[in-house]
Amino acid sequence: MQVPQGRSRFGRFHLDWRAGGLPWLSIPGLILGTLLICMPFVLVEVPPLVDVPGHMGAAAIEAASPASPLGKYLGWKWVFTLNIGGDVLMKVLGAQFGILAAGWWSTVLATALFAGGALATIRMANPRGGHGAPWAMMFVFSFPLLTGFLNYILGTGLSLTMFAAAIWLEDRPRLRAAVLVVAQPLAMLCHAIGGLLLAILIASNALGREMDRLPAGWWRRSQWRTVLSTHDWKAALRRLVVLCWPLLATVVTIILWKLLSPAPVRSLNTWRWDQKGEFLWLTLRDQSFWLDAVTTVATFALLLVGPFLGGRWNWQRGLPGLAVAVLYVIIPSDINGSAFVDVRLLPPAMMLLLGLQDWSGAPARRAKAIALAGLALLGLRTVVTAASFADYADDFRQQLSALEHIQPGSRVLTFVEHSCIEESWRNTRRDHLASLASVYRQAWVNDNWAIPGLHMVVPRFRPARNFVADPSEFVWSRGCQGGRLRSVDSALRYAPIERVDYVWLIDTGLPRNPDPRLRLVWQEGRSLLFAVRPLGFPTWRPRDN
Repeated sequence: MQVPQGRSRFGRFHLDWRAGGLPWLSIPGLILGTLLICMPFVLVEVPPLVDVPGHMGAAAIEAASPASPLGKYLGWKWVFTLNIGGDVLMKVLGAQFGILAAGWWSTVLATALFAGGALATIRMANPRGGHGAPWAMMFVFSFPLLTGFLNYILGTGLSLTMFAAAIWLEDRPRLRAAVLVVAQPLAMLCHAIGGLLLAILIASNALGREMDRLPAGWWRRSQWRTVLSTHDWKAALRRLVVLCWPLLATVVTIILWKLLSPAPVRSLNTWRWDQKGEFLWLTLRDQSFWLDAVTTVATFALLLVGPFLGGRWNWQRGLPGLAVAVLYVIIPSDINGSAFVDVRLLPPAMMLLLGLQDWSGAPARRAKAIALAGLALLGLRTVVTAASFADYADDFRQQLSALEHIQPGSRVLTFVEHSCIEESWRNTRRDHLASLASVYRQAWVNDNWAIPGLHMVVPRFRPARNFVADPSEFVWSRGCQGGRLRSVDSALRYAPIERVDYVWLIDTGLPRNPDPRLRLVWQEGRSLLFAVRPLGFPTWRPRDN
């Protein structure tokens, strides 16, 4: 008796290990690919992603005991909000392994889920034509991950993984529905937009399948009458209901969030159309302008030229990526105080469009060449990423040596030079490094995210109105936007120096007009740490570099 593909002779679903003969989509290939993507993290203790030190600082505040000095300065209030995946994961891991290990493991697990979920989706939806999988993997280390949007990466990774599981379980509708009903609230709690992707992917995939069932040329006006009279619309509607009714769990989650979550302080939604256009170019910005530029041009060229070379989409494979791309265009850029909401969607859109581009109908040698070229470029980018992680690890160690000169429980006013593209393509990723003072020294810093209704950190110590939380720590060099933004000198001019114990300047260089209350206790290149003393004559003298 011939066994139908995908099932054993006893009717129980089993996995096809080879996935249509493409080795990178076999189960060993999927596992190996995910591990290789995560390999750069082996080189670091603190993941060098912009926001990760901030997440670790927040975890230290949440875990602080009543006797901790942090409790005098900062509190934590758990609220029901769709942005807590990383916080919950760090709490669970931190209770067992400590904050540093929790931050590292949370980042690695989120990255693995993001990469593995994308590969699993390609495996399930495009097993024989997924030659674009290596090209899709280039968007793992893209703007959202390199920025350290852990909640979003975790939510998106869970959505991609559960989307793949939903395709796998289509022959077992009850189990599939149960998995989706549980997975959707979990993904939404990780992050609203990342979790919403699961419902969008399920719905667009189901709708695309029905569009593929329509007669050829159904979009022509001359065919509409024939299609309306001959197509079994009732059967199509039944199939859509069976596949999509579990998505009500997303609707229920959103309703509960609106009813139970505190109203956000910032409710203004803003569309930044220039930002949407710029990030078509900037989403792969990493270490090398030319490597990132070549990669960006190559990936867009593959999408545009691929259909002429044999890489095509049907509606079922193309609509999920197209739906995410449309959402990227229409969604606001800032929502309730959360910035860069829209541009986070570009990487998963590109991953879906590239990975689900079907090359099975192209000549075999051409499809193989496309896959090998993608693997070579992906390998090069992974090596560059790993080398950069080693460099960032050395830099972080040098910068954090300042903490050896800070007394536990101190108040540390921090200013960090925010890197801008006008001066350097490579990001220093020091923006939230000061938050690690809360981890290592139980110290207060003005670096925390503390928007009510969005974050759970509650400031108790407020040295001055505009020096309580992020983004009060940012200053800019003269080369950024022509020097119109706040410099370290203008920041120090209004800073509440008399109410803190230390002033930590990260990569700002020496202020032009040093305050006489500041005594230099540490310097590493352009970074300096000052202890605050009563008003007197300046006695510090910076050492030459």
